[in-house]
Amino acid sequence: MKRLFLLLTAAVGFVLCSFAQSMIVHESTNETTVYNVSAVDSVTFSDTSLLPEGNVSSTTVEVNGRWCSLGTSITWYNDNVSFAGGAFTRGYQDRVMDKLHFQKLFNRGVNAGTLSSAYDAIVRADYYTIEHGINDWGHCVKVGSFEDDYIGQKDNTTFAYQYRRIIDRIFKVNKGAKVVLCTPRKAYGFGDYLPAHWYDPMVASDGTKIYLREYADLIRQIAEYEGFPVADWFAECGGQNDLSMQSIDVALHPNDVGYQRMANVLIQALQKVIVP
Repeated sequence: MKRLFLLLTAAVGFVLCSFAQSMIVHESTNETTVYNVSAVDSVTFSDTSLLPEGNVSSTTVEVNGRWCSLGTSITWYNDNVSFAGGAFTRGYQDRVMDKLHFQKLFNRGVNAGTLSSAYDAIVRADYYTIEHGINDWGHCVKVGSFEDDYIGQKDNTTFAYQYRRIIDRIFKVNKGAKVVLCTPRKAYGFGDYLPAHWYDPMVASDGTKIYLREYADLIRQIAEYEGFPVADWFAECGGQNDLSMQSIDVALHPNDVGYQRMANVLIQALQKVIVP
């Protein structure tokens, strides 16, 4: 008699008894299939994520935990859609919640905030996402050095130093926190706030040229060091040719298309740390 094991997944539930002569498979589509156990030579399960690839399913996974979403106005807008005057309908967090339903969402986005503003926005939660970099670029905040400023904590005026401060604060609030880092979405324009192209530099008062990709590169480096997943919005959510079609104001704040693309990328990253 072949022994069968119990496997639970988000999409398919199996209840198998090692002494049964048949097994009944109940699928999420409400289809039921009966198999003769004695005729089963082997059982193979494919690797699956919490959600089907592409996030096209209507499946919602209930997540046992609270989500603290730190960020800029791009994050803040989720709870302040009316300020956009109908330019879009929902932010990225509500779109994520359609698929990954956290027990509670704390939207801690700070309108016009740089990374340093996230420190006081942190509340106790189980999952944290950090969306920062675009306003630091707009304000010519020095990126800093991973070794000197994130690890060594030397220059407290740098983006790297502030990131270390935020990460330390999160784990002080909850030592078991799950963290996902988000690279900044590409952006340009918005009056004279940003350059004419996302790949152009901002020029600091001392003449230093600062590129948006430097913030993204640093965030990836921090994520690798800490073992955090990355929602790589910089790489996957628009470029010079199509960014304006995903934005409400030249190419800074997303529209519905832009927010949905961001949500899709973030869902994939969150799945890597969520405990079913």
